[in-house]
Amino acid sequence: MAPVTFAGALVGVSLLGAGWSRLSAGRLERRDVSVQRFRQRVRSNWLYAAILFVGVVWWTNADRALLAAVGLQTDWPWAALGWALTGVGAAVVATVSYMGAFPVARRVRDADMGAGTVAAKMFRYHLVFAALVFCVVTVLHVEFRVLETSGLLTLLAFAAAAYVFSAPLVGVSQTTTVPDDATRERLDRLCDRAGLSVSRIRLLDGGGHRSDHLVRGPVGRKTLFLTDSLLDRYDDETVTALLAVDAGRAARFVYGLRLFTVTAAGAFVFLGVAWSPFGFVLSFLTFAGVGVILLVTGEYASKRLVYRADEAAAERVGRAAVADALAATADEVDTGRAGSFLSFEPSLASRIERVRDGSGADETDA
Repeated sequence: MAPVTFAGALVGVSLLGAGWSRLSAGRLERRDVSVQRFRQRVRSNWLYAAILFVGVVWWTNADRALLAAVGLQTDWPWAALGWALTGVGAAVVATVSYMGAFPVARRVRDADMGAGTVAAKMFRYHLVFAALVFCVVTVLHVEFRVLETSGLLTLLAFAAAAYVFSAPLVGVSQTTTVPDDATRERLDRLCDRAGLSVSRIRLLDGGGHRSDHLVRGPVGRKTLFLTDSLLDRYDDETVTALLAVDAGRAARFVYGLRLFTVTAAGAFVFLGVAWSPFGFVLSFLTFAGVGVILLVTGEYASKRLVYRADEAAAERVGRAAVADALAATADEVDTGRAGSFLSFEPSLASRIERVRDGSGADETDA
């Protein structure tokens, strides 16, 4: 019965997620929304489906029942095997949910994408994401049981690892290639013009429609990631402006600030659960409230730093060049929930407006 329950949750939630993604994608296509809005909705759908699957498994204890059905113990540390199976199942559910929107996505993006290739890439991405969550949960459990602490050490360790190993994580979760000599020479020239200093450059598979670009890694070992389609579709002036924005962000440690903010907020929530100097309810509300304040403050600071990075880029390569580059790639760059509540990213429209009219000049610290 246990395998049936686990498999039933896997199949049922996968089909539900795929069906909902297909309906949602079709509705967005009829409304003729931007590609960026379409990508955000599809991503939300597969994430919700994965969370629903984990919730169903947890509520029914299907993972423990599955371990018992094959003759394994269900207590620690064998329970971690059940968590791993749940993580793999969540990756499958997320991938199937995403593929529900695939036919519509192919039309919206006007791209020649093979279903098998896309499914493999998405499963790889989802599996890496699930593995990271599994590692955090498992190490937290070890800290609770062995060290009997609040989990702060684990959160700090993973935050530090996420910063130091951010570049390898991108390489693991996405397909990367080393640029050929001609491309490397072009990018070296553009990076120098943009004021961006990196130790490595890697190309991402943009599928002919994505124009993502980001810098990851610690100081002195930063890696520039950008999609091949960005280089194919845009001229040197546009690419230089985008790289100048990346240089401004890297110089202001935008990624590090976001990691610190999320880690600090999570640490206070865990502290409220593990330590109750004022009673559990009051202690939890107090520490969680501090965490929320830190989150809101970090979100505000992150947006200020993004504006400053845009202003620094405008001073480097010109306001018109930066504004035009941001506008040209508006529908093709993965900015998450930019402009939404606690997005850590201001809306692209506000960034372009501030660059064009120079209202962000007072934001710069350059």
